[in-house]
Amino acid sequence: MGNPDSVARAGFTGDGFTPGDQLFDRILTGEAVTFTVDDYENAWDYTCRPDHRFTLEVPELLERMRALASEPSSWTTSDYPFVLSAGERRAFTANTIIRDPSWRRRDAHGALRISPEDAGELGVETGGSLRVVTEKGAAVAVVEVTDQMQQGHISLPNGLGVEHADGTPGVAPNELTSLHHRDWLAGTPWHKYVPARLERVG
Repeated sequence: MGNPDSVARAGFTGDGFTPGDQLFDRILTGEAVTFTVDDYENAWDYTCRPDHRFTLEVPELLERMRALASEPSSWTTSDYPFVLSAGERRAFTANTIIRDPSWRRRDAHGALRISPEDAGELGVETGGSLRVVTEKGAAVAVVEVTDQMQQGHISLPNGLGVEHADGTPGVAPNELTSLHHRDWLAGTPWHKYVPARLERVG
């Protein structure tokens, strides 16, 4: 009823709820259903302003953008000098419902990726281990030295650190993600910017 012209172009016509009933009946057949049809010129029907323009000025966001100039460019400290990307998407990671480690054909342990420069300073090689420490928690991770990482940046994949009968490989990134740094509006933690430090194990 909110978009009767689009629904009518898709073939559902009539008064009142009749088009909706027709659409519902079509869905019940189990076939693919086109429920609205719009061409480019119809797109402008969805703008609310009478002049068909978009309102881009959102005062709260503009105020926030102006305030960025006075904020620090980095939240790392001497205690937490690294920037941890907690939850990197990789070829064989997914969300935490995928628990069986045998499904991952690569990166079975969910390695901590680190630059060659940082690995050299810490005296660690691929296959070694480091303890990742944040203000939220700590975890030991297997290391992968790679030039994909810039110096001072490290990453852990998403979807690991969950219990399974064959073990619990990897690190659960939420265990390391601090609530201290988060989006000002939604409250979502900065998963891709978690101040951290690295410690040698043993």
